[in-house]
Amino acid sequence: MKKLLCYLIPVLMISAISCKKKSDPVEPVPYTSYKINTVSQTLNYASNFSKDFCSTSTFCCRFTATSTSDTVNMETMKIGIPGDPIVGYVYYTGLYRFSCFYVNPAGVRYDLTYNNSSLFSVVFTQWDGQGGWGKGYFSGWLRSANNDSILIQNGYFQNKIWTMGTN
Repeated sequence: MKKLLCYLIPVLMISAISCKKKSDPVEPVPYTSYKINTVSQTLNYASNFSKDFCSTSTFCCRFTATSTSDTVNMETMKIGIPGDPIVGYVYYTGLYRFSCFYVNPAGVRYDLTYNNSSLFSVVFTQWDGQGGWGKGYFSGWLRSANNDSILIQNGYFQNKIWTMGTN
């Protein structure tokens, strides 16, 4: 009987350990982070990358400071890409249908500027397609209607891709 217990106890322990529920993988969360004139910012709410609700770009997304749908005077960063994003391709100021803007907490909007000394760029490091994730980096200069400029550096984004039933 003792021999049987010596064999049975390790087998039961091994089977109990192997039956332990494995934890689900942690899903990333949508957000963007960046520095504006050396001050770090993070926006934790986002609309999915979508090709169905962009006015001029093929794919776009909007990151905001809060989850409210009222975006008036709310810190916002919008990225709009022409065509299906290509990993490693540099999207930059002046490309047809490339758009980006930033709205600061005071409600001042900063847009792309179209001169050679004020470039803004976006590079995707991941694009999974429908239901996956888009991730990448951005940096450059944006300008307000009053000709005030801001420098955005070390920008990073990650967001879910949703194309409303299209591929």
